[in-house]
Amino acid sequence: MSRKKRMIFGVVGAEVNSIEQREILRGIISQAQSCNIDVVIISNIYNPSNYNADVNCENRIYDLIQSPEFDALILLSESFVNEELQRHVKEQLLKQTVPVLIVGSVLPAFDVPKFRFINTSDENDIEDVTNHLIEEHGFTDIDILTGYDFIDVSHYRVNGYRKALESHGIPYDTRKVHYGDFWMNSGQALAKRYINGELPYPQAIVCANDYMAYGLIDELLEHHVVLPERMTVVGYEYVRERFLHSPLLTTYQRNREKLGESAVQILYGILQGDPKPSFTPPKGKFIYGTSCSCGKYRMQLHEELKTARIKKQYDTWNLFNQMEQKLTVCTTLEELIRVIGDFQFLVRYVQNIYLCLYEHWYDCNADNTDDPITCRSVIPWMDPTPIITQRNRFAELFADSEIPSAYYFNPLFFNGHMFGHIVLKYEKPDTYDDVFRNWLKSVSNGLEFLRMKNDIQYLLQCRNLSEHQDTMLNMYNEAGLKNAFLSLTANVNDDEVYILMLRVCMNDTDNFSDSSKKHKIKALLSAADAIKNCCHPSGICGRISENTFLCFIKNDAASAEMIADKCSNMLLFCEEYMDWYNLDSFCCAAAVLPHNCTYAQAEENVRLLLEEKIREIAVRRAHPHYPALLDIRNQIYKQPQNVFSLEALGKQQLLSTNYLRKIYKDCFGISFHQECINVRVSLARYLLLTTSMNISSIAEKCGYDDSKYFMRQFVAATNCTPSQYRKLLG
Repeated sequence: MSRKKRMIFGVVGAEVNSIEQREILRGIISQAQSCNIDVVIISNIYNPSNYNADVNCENRIYDLIQSPEFDALILLSESFVNEELQRHVKEQLLKQTVPVLIVGSVLPAFDVPKFRFINTSDENDIEDVTNHLIEEHGFTDIDILTGYDFIDVSHYRVNGYRKALESHGIPYDTRKVHYGDFWMNSGQALAKRYINGELPYPQAIVCANDYMAYGLIDELLEHHVVLPERMTVVGYEYVRERFLHSPLLTTYQRNREKLGESAVQILYGILQGDPKPSFTPPKGKFIYGTSCSCGKYRMQLHEELKTARIKKQYDTWNLFNQMEQKLTVCTTLEELIRVIGDFQFLVRYVQNIYLCLYEHWYDCNADNTDDPITCRSVIPWMDPTPIITQRNRFAELFADSEIPSAYYFNPLFFNGHMFGHIVLKYEKPDTYDDVFRNWLKSVSNGLEFLRMKNDIQYLLQCRNLSEHQDTMLNMYNEAGLKNAFLSLTANVNDDEVYILMLRVCMNDTDNFSDSSKKHKIKALLSAADAIKNCCHPSGICGRISENTFLCFIKNDAASAEMIADKCSNMLLFCEEYMDWYNLDSFCCAAAVLPHNCTYAQAEENVRLLLEEKIREIAVRRAHPHYPALLDIRNQIYKQPQNVFSLEALGKQQLLSTNYLRKIYKDCFGISFHQECINVRVSLARYLLLTTSMNISSIAEKCGYDDSKYFMRQFVAATNCTPSQYRKLLG
C-alpha cells in the first residue's frame, strides 16, 4: 500500500542532463520544495532523433507517466526530438486525469487543448540583445544569424531583432538576416563570407544561439580578425562553453530557471482552485565577455571555470576506474550491488541511489508489464532494506524522507530487454551529468552479464539467480537446496561422518500488518544473514518455506547440539530480528545424518525434533502468566550484562517474589537465577563467534567483574573453554 507523504509532481523529459533542461529543473525543484512537493523526473538516456531498435526499449520508462500517485505533470517539450516518441508520450499524458503543463516551444505533437504551454519569449530576448547593442554601444549596422528558415523559432528571433531596430528608427534590411542551422558550421560559413569580402563587416552581429557564435569567432580568429575591434559578436542561450573559445563570448541567458518556478506555481495554483493562473514570460540577462566592449565579469567566469574543473575531475574518475570490469565478473546480485555502491561517488552530489528491478528481471522471455518491482539503496551507509512495490507506484521510496526531494527515474535495459530503473535522489535543486550516463551504461552491462550467467549449469557452481534461488535473501530455495544437497553429499568421504542439518522455524505472531511490511523484510533479511553465518564456510542453506530455513553443514568436530545452539545465539543477539520478533519466535533443531541419507530422509529426521520443540513452545504459551513472563525474559536477554532483581521485576507484574520464582520455572523449565547465567553465557558465545575480542573483554562485556568466575560458568554451560568454543565453531 502506498505511503504517500507529500504531493508529487512529475516531470517528463528526455536526456535531461542537457544544460537547457537542467536550468528548468533547478527552478522546478526549488519551487516544489518551497511548496513541500516531491518531484519525480522521468527521462531516457540515449534519446536518438530517429528510431533505433537497439535503444528503443529505454522509452518504456515513460510508462511511469501512468502512475496514480502524480498530482500534476510537467512536460519539457523541446527535449523530445523523435516524432514517434513524441506521439507515445502524448498518448500517455492524455490518459492522465491530473493537470498537465508543457514547458518549452509549442510542438505540433503536443498541441492539444488539454495542455497549456509556457515558455520564455525568444522574441523579447533577442529584442533585449539588439536594444543593448543600439543603446549601450551606439551601433546602427547590425546583422543577425538565425537558424533554419523553415522553423518558427528562427523567425521569432528575427522578429525580436526587427522590433528593436524599428523602435529606434533603424531600417530593417532582409539582406542583413542570415539563416543557418543552429550549429557551429553555419557560423564558420558566415565568417568566411565576411573574410573573403562577399559581405561587408557590420558593426555587430547577433547570433541566435551560442554554437553558431562559437563557429563564427573561431573562424575569425583563425584568420586573425580581432574582436571586438573589427566587429562585436553577441550570442544567445549561454551553453557554458565560453572558456573554450576566444574572445570570451558575450551572450544572453534565457531565464529557464524562473520558467521552471512558474510551472510549479501555475500547477500548484490550479490544485488550490485557480483555474488558470497568470503567466508572464520571464526576462533573461546578459552574460558579459570580451567579444563586445562591455568586458567580462570576473566572478561569472570564475564560476564557469570552477564548474569546468569539477566536470574534468569527474571525467577523469570516469575514464580511469574499474567499475565496468568489476561488474562484469559479479556472480550474484548482492555482489553486483556492492560493486555499484563502491562506485557511487561517480554520481555527482547524489544523496541516495536506488536499484529498482522487476521481479523477473533476469528472464528475457518474461513479460514484466505487471511485475512488482524491488528497490534497494546501493549506497553503503544507507538503509539496504528492499522496498517492494508496483512498478508505477513509488511513494514508498519517498516516505522516510523528511524533506521534499527530487527523484530521477532512468531506464535500466540492454538490447531490448528492460531490467527496471535507477532512481537518483537529490535533496537540493540539482541534476546528474554525462558521467552518470556512462555509469548507468556500466550498471546495465553488469546486469546483462549477470543475466547471461543465469543458466542451470552455471548456477550449480555460482549459486546465482534462477528458479533455484531466493533472490531477496540471496540463498537457495527448496529446489536449489535439494540440488546442492546432492552435490554436497556426493563429496563426503567415509571418515566425514558429521553432516549436520539445522532448521530454523520462525513462528509468525500477529505483529504484522501491511504497513509494517518493511520492518518484517528487514527482520527476515537479518535472520537470513545470521543463518548463513552458521553455515559458513563449508555448509549450504536455504529457505524452504515462508518461515522455515534448512542448512546442511559438513563438520567433524562440533556436535549437532552445538550447531543448533550456535544458530540460536546468532538469532538471539541479532538486533534487527529481535526488535521485531520475541524470544519464542523461533526454534532450532539439528541432527547428525546417517551416511548415504537422502534429502527427504534428512528433512524428516530433523522435522520430528523440531516439532517437539514447537510443542514445548506451545505449552509455554498456554501458561496463564506467559505474556508477563515473556516480557521479563525479553528484558533479561536485551540487557544480559545487568543484574536483575526478582523482587523489582515482580512488582512490575504485580506478582510476589516467591510466586514469580515458581511460575518462571514452571513456564520455562529453568530457574530465574540460572536463566540470568545462561543469557550471559549466550552473549559470550555470540561475541566469541562474531568478534575478535579477547576473553577478558568479553567477560567484562557480559557483566562479569571476575574473568575466572566467568570461565567457570562458561565451562559449566558448554563443557569447553571460551577459546576452545571459538576454535570449534568460529
